Amino acid sequence: MFDIEPAQHPDDRDDRADEAGPWLAILGASAIAWVVLAVFDWRLLAEGTFLWATVESLATLVFAPLAAAALVQDTRSLGVGGVEVGPSKWLYAAVALFFPPVGVLYLCHRHVLVGWRADSLG
Repeated sequence: MFDIEPAQHPDDRDDRADEAGPWLAILGASAIAWVVLAVFDWRLLAEGTFLWATVESLATLVFAPLAAAALVQDTRSLGVGGVEVGPSKWLYAAVALFFPPVGVLYLCHRHVLVGWRADSLG
């Protein structure tokens, strides 16, 4: 009646399953949210107000680190698939902590390595 798969011990799981995730979607969403907040802050908010501080906090403490973490996780996922991004992943992540739209450059680099396939294997 119910088709339930048994739970597996972590040692028995496919390594790829541990790193799989919606990393590119998270990277894109957090970079877009950061840009929207930055433009909102730049065009509409007065510095020193409560709303300005909230927007700055969200952009700086939530969306920028989230973009950097998603970028690093995507490179780990690629590594499990046999594609190594190299030490440049740390440069991308460091820049993403201050300017998350650098993810566009990472995506171009990723495209050179694996193409546009969603499963990260090219």
